This record gives sequence, C-alpha cells and structure tokens, in this order.
Amino acid sequence: MAEAVDYAIARLGRHRAVARVGTPSTAGGLTEVEVDIRVELPSRSRHEGKSATGVREVETCTFVFASDWPLSAPRPFLRADFPLDLPHINAHRPGQAVSPCIFEGSLDELMHRFGVDAVVDQLVDWLHKAASGTLIDLSQGWEPARRDSCPSTIVFSAEQVAALAPMDGSLVAINAGYVAIDGGISALVDPNLVPVPEPAFDQQAHQKDDLRWASGRAAVFVARAPLQNGQPQIFSRYQPETVADFKSLLVRAADLGIDRNALAKTLDDYYGRAILVAKQNPRTWSYGLYAIVILAVQRPASLVGAPGRSIELLPYVVRYEIEPKDLFRRAVTAHPAFHAHALSPELLARTSGLAGAAVSQPITVLGCGSLGSKISLHLGRAGFGNMSFVDNEAMSPHNSARHALLDYPTALVPKRKADLMRETFAQLSHTGARAFDMDAVTVLGNPARFVEVVPEGTVLVLDATASLKVLAAQTSSQPLTQSGTRLARTALYGQGRCATLALEGRQRDVTTDDLNALLFERCRWDAQLRAALKGTSSELTQVFVGDNCRSLTASIADATVSRSAALVAMQVERWLAQGLPEIGQLGVGTQQDDGIGMNWSLVSQDPTTVLPVSDDGGWTVRVLAGVRAHINADAARWGSKETGGALIGHVSHEARIIVVAGLVEASADSYRCPSRFVLGTEDLKRNLRQAHEDSMGHLMFVGTWHTHPRGGTHSGVDRATLGWLAEKFAGLPAVSLIWTPNGFICAVDRR
Repeated sequence: MAEAVDYAIARLGRHRAVARVGTPSTAGGLTEVEVDIRVELPSRSRHEGKSATGVREVETCTFVFASDWPLSAPRPFLRADFPLDLPHINAHRPGQAVSPCIFEGSLDELMHRFGVDAVVDQLVDWLHKAASGTLIDLSQGWEPARRDSCPSTIVFSAEQVAALAPMDGSLVAINAGYVAIDGGISALVDPNLVPVPEPAFDQQAHQKDDLRWASGRAAVFVARAPLQNGQPQIFSRYQPETVADFKSLLVRAADLGIDRNALAKTLDDYYGRAILVAKQNPRTWSYGLYAIVILAVQRPASLVGAPGRSIELLPYVVRYEIEPKDLFRRAVTAHPAFHAHALSPELLARTSGLAGAAVSQPITVLGCGSLGSKISLHLGRAGFGNMSFVDNEAMSPHNSARHALLDYPTALVPKRKADLMRETFAQLSHTGARAFDMDAVTVLGNPARFVEVVPEGTVLVLDATASLKVLAAQTSSQPLTQSGTRLARTALYGQGRCATLALEGRQRDVTTDDLNALLFERCRWDAQLRAALKGTSSELTQVFVGDNCRSLTASIADATVSRSAALVAMQVERWLAQGLPEIGQLGVGTQQDDGIGMNWSLVSQDPTTVLPVSDDGGWTVRVLAGVRAHINADAARWGSKETGGALIGHVSHEARIIVVAGLVEASADSYRCPSRFVLGTEDLKRNLRQAHEDSMGHLMFVGTWHTHPRGGTHSGVDRATLGWLAEKFAGLPAVSLIWTPNGFICAVDRR
C-alpha cells in the first residue's frame, strides 16, 4: 500500500494546478498529505491575495488516503478556517477541516473511471468557482441550505407541504406524531396534511430496560412569504443554517419575508392553549412541549435533486421546557432539523425519473391478474397511484406463481384481487386507490356502474383481462363512448412470446377492435410476429390448478410475464407523463431469438372510416386507415380506369361489425377499363387462403372493392356480383366497397 500511495502522491505533484506537495504522514491506517493549489482569483481580487468570498490565491488542502487505497479515492479537505457561508460544503463541525462537495456522484467511481487526476480536477474547479462566487449554477439547480448538526429529523412530503404553505403570509397548522429522546425528536407529519385550527399536544413516557423515550402528537406550523404584486418573493442569497436558538429562528423567518411577530404569537398561543386545555397533566411532560416550524422559501431555480420544485423547506423544532412550579414560564429553545422525505407519489415519481409528471391523473385498471397486477405495480411505484381496480376474483394458490402480490393463503376468506391491489397501493402512499369487486363487462355495460368506477376526469381505462368477452363489451360500450375516456388494452400471446398494447384514438375513432384486427393484419407481413403470436401451439397450454374443469390457466413463467409487463408499463408511463397521443397506437413486443430479450415497436393508426350500412338489418363496416390509403393510391394509379381487389377482415356477428383490415391484390388476369372492373381468379383463392393462414385465422375474405372514377352508386352488375358472393359465403356477410371521388360507398349482403 505504501508504494501505491507514494505513486499517487507523486501524481498529485505533477498536476498543473499543484504548487507544492508536503511530506505524507500515516496514522491509524490513514495517510495524509498537504497540497498547495493555485487558485485563479477574479482580477479585482488578485492584488489582495484572496477573493471577496474568502478564498486565497494559494489554498493548502489535505488529501486523505484510507487504508483500502486504491479501492477508495482520496478525500480532499480544506483548512479549518475556510469560509463556511459557501454552498456545496459537506456537514461540518467547528474546529474540523472543511469538506467540500466537489462531485455530484461517487468520488470512488470518478477515480476508477478517469484516475486520481480527475479528483484533483474537481477540487481545482470547485476552488475556482468558490473564489468567483459561482458555486451555484442555476442551470443545475439551487443548493439547499447546509445543516451541519441536527438532533431532530422531520419526515414529510416536500412537494405536498410546499403546496400547502399559504400564499398570503399566514400560517397553517397541521398535526404530526413524534418520538422524543434526549436532545431531539423524530417526527412524522400527518400525510393527509389536514389543516387544524387548534392543534393539540400530548406526550406519553415510555421505558424498556434502560431505554427511555416519549411519544405523542405535536403541531406543525407552515409559513412562507406573502406574494408581492401577485408574484412569489424569490430569495436568491445562499445562506448556511444560522438558527441556534428561538431568537435566531425569528430572525431567520424575517430574513425570508415571514412575519416574525405573527410566528412568535402563534407559537405562544399554541403553548398557552396546550397548557390550559390539556387532557393530561402538563407537569408529566418531562421531555418538554414541542412545536415544529417549516419555513417555505421560493428559490430562483429548482432545487438540486428535486427537479420541478423551486420551494425549499426549512424545518425547525421549537421546544418549551416545562417548569412544574411555573407552567407559564415559557423557557423556549429552537434548533434546525433534518428533512427526510416521506413516501409520496411525488417522491416515487422523482425517484423514477418522472419528476413533474401529473401523477395524480385518475386511471382505471380492468383485471388484476398476473399481467394487470404487475403493470399496475410498475405504475404505482412510478408515482401513478390514483387508480380504481376492477376484478371479481379472489386470490387462488396458483396465483402466487405469477401475481405481483402475495397473500397468505386462508382457506375460509381468501383476499379479493382488487382489494389486495388497493391495500398495496395504500402502502405506497396512494391513499386514494379504490377497489371494485365486479365484472369488467358489467362496468362497461352499466352506465351507473361505469360512472362509479370511471369517474369524470379519468384519463385512461387499461384493460388487462385478456378476455374476448370484455373486448366485445368495449366495442358496444355506450358509457365508454360517451365519457370520452381513452381506452387501452394489453394482452400476452404465444405463452408470453408476444405482448401487445393497443390505445384507442380520441372519441374512439380507432377502437381496440380495430387495433386487434391490425395486429393480425401485421402478421401477414411479419414472420417474427406471426411466430411469436403462435408460440409453440395454436392454443394456450393448459395447466390444471384445481379439481374442476374451470381451473385452467396459461403455462407462463413469472419472469416471462414480468418481462412483458415492464415493456407495457414503460409505454403507459410515457403516455401518461408526456400526454396521450391524439391518434390510436399499437405497441407490439416480440421475443428475440435468444428467448430472453424482446423487441418493442409502436405504430400510430389514423382514424378508421366508419360506414353504417342498412342492408341485412344493419351493419357497421370499419375500414382501417391503411386499407383506405392503399385504395386511394391504387385509384390514383389507374386514374379513369376502374380497379379493385379483395378485402379481408374480421366479422363480429354479435356486434354486427365488419372490420376491413387488409387487402389482397387483384390477380394478373383482372380486367380494367373506364366502365368496368372484373376481378381475376388466377391465384386469388390461393392468396386469400394464405392471408387467412398468415393472420392466424383471425382475418378472412369478407368481400371485394372497386373504384368508380366517375362516381355513382352500386350498379346492377355490382349488386349481382355481391349477391353471388353472399351465396358462396353461405350465411356470412359479404361486403361490396366502392371508392368514388366523393368517398366510399358500401353494401352488405347475406344469404
């Protein structure tokens, strides 16, 4: 180790900014060496030899090498009398060498990536900025006030308390629970942040063996400077913590634009009221009477580590010592406290890299099975927790193989899946999460149920049921259509080899049914997608999980479901954070050849052309945007000549909807002229069968299309051809789609 340290010290001496390297000394496993560093002072300060901020032209620093060198980087320290009113200084005790915060990350990682010279570079850069007063770079954020020694810790959500602080300069009071030990307290601010006009105080003493402590409720007073000319007062002078007693707390409040007299009176009234109306004997409060003060300060930029929040929260603990012989003596002290972040949606979002995202947007999830639970939990941990969960099933033992949550199996009363999701979200601080033990089909079809489960303002309904019955209910759901809420549907195929996520367009101009048909249309051209959808068989592998024929589930490993759930959750997070796109989108993930990774693609889908047809009792023909674009292009290509081809799509007899998802090109023997188009038969049957097979049997031949360049409706020949097709279809609806310069004309026949 000695040789390694000697080598490192020699490198320090070769740095361009180093003027002198002292003689190393070793004690207690640490090696220290003094290094003189030349500092570039502002020109106006050079004749004095130090800057206006107190930084000298040559600063003597100490590098400390730990016993595990070279695994750990050397730590730099400044002289003990280095100015402490500068930002980016680590916690400091009087008389000790000053520790500058020279790098945002780990010095160890910095050194192992760029070498020990990089550590010196960071220190030199820090000293230059300290000399010029530019240690705070507002583009990087505002450095919070340094607090060197705090015997107390207050836990609260900074974002929520900042939003609570009155804008008119008044104080608001809320409750907190606390635990007091000798010298300080640990307090948790009421996460509901309910203002109380007359906050209470109480205290109970505890002892276990030689350990003594107290607990109870105390008041939290939040204040900020009032608006000036309708705008927040901005305080842009950096100050380390200066509060040492109650008087300096009032001075600090006044410096930050807060009415110190109002604060003092509020605290005095609180003490007097607590003494007079206490349900306990105040003389038993041997640990003192506590109040917590949080000063909210508007800074000129977002705080470092808290993007999107420019309000700094400064917590303090005010303690009144109880004098049993004179309860109104009011011997009061105050000290700064550390702030610890409470678990909150904002904290989860910030930790997930989604700071500033509107995480309170209401979301409804249909289906809390393995896929739905995992996607929901990803969203919840990213801060999106204003959710309504819909599922009418209870947890079964086999669910533990893949479900995101665990429930201790109880023979008598198994937990309902929706309730378990709500309870888990409450533990994540999402107290507004709701659970509904009901069928998703009922929700989609019953207006009263729908309004209850999908309240006004809900931005997204996510269907994770993988149920075709639910898909059919979505297609005909009038409550969903009238609400204007966006719908997304996710499902796994091929034993988890394929994951899909379909987002409807605004006003449902593209539906999940459309996007489902588009998925299988893509299979015609994408062999990898087709193989992933099919999996190892044409049916889900059945695994019996009980002794009845209804106890069936898909055979998929938990990791496989989690892989797809993560992709889907990432896409939903992006939609929620950046705003839902105006048009429909289809996301598809397919397993890579290695069997582990997945490829994700996202395609947009323009509005579907909807053609109501009164024939045969009424049908709705939906022509996907890709089909429409291809027909328009072919019509332009052939100009005055009629052209056409075959249509393939999906028929829902129950909803009486035909989705035209794709085309089969006209055979080479087709005939085109200005007054007539005859669809050739050469290769047509084979191509139609291939389209049906490549679309996994989901799409079928549904009719024909042709153009009328000069306009007009179905001719007698067109009607006769349609009738002939209907007879051949043997009870299936046949579509005749005509393109005209003014739009599409459609007819349906069934015989």
